[in-house]
Amino acid sequence: MFRWLNSFLVQTFYVPDEYWQSVEVAHKMVYGYGHLTWEWKKGLRGYTYPAMFAAVHKLLAVLKLDFGPVLVVTPRVMQATFSAFGDLFVYRFTRRLVGVHGAAWALMCQICSWFIFYTATRTLSNTMETILTSFALYYYPWPEAMLAKGQPKFLPRGTKLYLFYASLACIMRPTAGIVWLPLMLWHLVRTNNKMMTVIKDYIPIGLLALSWSLCIDRIFYGKWVFVPYNFVHFNVFHDIGAFYGSHPFYWYLTQGVPVVMATHMVPFLLGVKVSWRRLKPLLILMAWIIAVYSCLSHKEFRFILPIMPLAICICGAFFQLVHGSSRATWTVAFLVVTNLPVALYTGMLHQRGTLDVTMHLQMSQLELETKGPSVLFLMPCHSTPYYSHVHQNVTMRFLGCEPNLRNRSNYREEAETFYDAPGKWLQREYGSKTKQPSYLVFFNTLQPKIGGYLKRNVYEKVASFFHTHFPTERVGKHVYVFAKVNMPDMMGPEGGLHNGRIRGM
Repeated sequence: MFRWLNSFLVQTFYVPDEYWQSVEVAHKMVYGYGHLTWEWKKGLRGYTYPAMFAAVHKLLAVLKLDFGPVLVVTPRVMQATFSAFGDLFVYRFTRRLVGVHGAAWALMCQICSWFIFYTATRTLSNTMETILTSFALYYYPWPEAMLAKGQPKFLPRGTKLYLFYASLACIMRPTAGIVWLPLMLWHLVRTNNKMMTVIKDYIPIGLLALSWSLCIDRIFYGKWVFVPYNFVHFNVFHDIGAFYGSHPFYWYLTQGVPVVMATHMVPFLLGVKVSWRRLKPLLILMAWIIAVYSCLSHKEFRFILPIMPLAICICGAFFQLVHGSSRATWTVAFLVVTNLPVALYTGMLHQRGTLDVTMHLQMSQLELETKGPSVLFLMPCHSTPYYSHVHQNVTMRFLGCEPNLRNRSNYREEAETFYDAPGKWLQREYGSKTKQPSYLVFFNTLQPKIGGYLKRNVYEKVASFFHTHFPTERVGKHVYVFAKVNMPDMMGPEGGLHNGRIRGM
């Protein structure tokens, strides 16, 4: 129930991949229209994750329940359900290594974390990777010296289940291999009958996962594609992520980890102090994950989300020691007080305008206009969801930002070209009145730069949505919708429009 509530409280935009690499793809799989980014054209993404949402969309379509708001909410509730199971397995994992009391307090830490609250219900492959990692960590055959008192050394079918969930995590997101390759090697080193373990467990489950990945991608790509190779080829060997921003190697230590863990650093460091000898492998694994990601130039907070189950477990070691004392209660109270305001602000207010505007377009019934409408998003690339939220087969365009995949000299992405001279770009692309879009969606900071174009071509502001308290040059405080006034064949109330104004504002 908590994660379902979580899914409704989070109403803001985080990163484009939440939509463009999951529900947008699922929408295209089911309805035949939607946008596939360059990663899908180059085979860097697997269809397993979006296929889950596509299956639900298809069921809703068959039942005639595929209304726009339902298609938006359902994937988030579905992801929230998965995250609830993830919470359960973080508890079980901590109980195995720390003890039942520490696990109960660790679950509180999991629920209190602002960053987990912020990401747990978002349709991000990173979120699913972390959930499956939590499953696998529970079933992993940890050394007896690491287990809490009274915990069994081996769980029924533990090796098979940990390999199954680990391989599924790698299918969802190949970066899960950073977590699981060293753990698998460590398992094999400690196994008495290595050959039999490889033959009976590793090879069958590995082949099953590989076969599933190849087959589902073959169906939807229409050709054989080996996604893990393409993912590594572009992101590691060609470092294509640097196109979207690069950071110094120490970024995760100075910003990434402190932001993601926030005030959970307090019980974490106390947990390290009391359990570093027994839980040293968890600390080594966390250091390994951070070190590998630090070697890549493009860095994001969400990339290190898989360290959180490990960190929460170590927090549990501290609470196991102080259980029953006021220190435990006061520490959790401290976590709630310091995390709750951040969770609610980032989840409900910060960067919400770009979601609100697409829901507004969805409710405006654009498809009912007699003359095909068109929407132009004049914003940094992928600032909003797309057809997955609008859910109307109308012409839409956004400013492109594909990397220089063809190694062209003096290459500049479309978005950068636009921001160099917004007015000239609009005149060049939409100078003819017959080509002009019906609606323009942009941040308020852009209006002074395109005011002349709006006035000459008779556009009028019809909606405004709050977005952020921290505007930048390109991302403003509000999102505006401007409509072309006195368009031919513009409909009245039945079409949802009248004199260029969107009704129901």
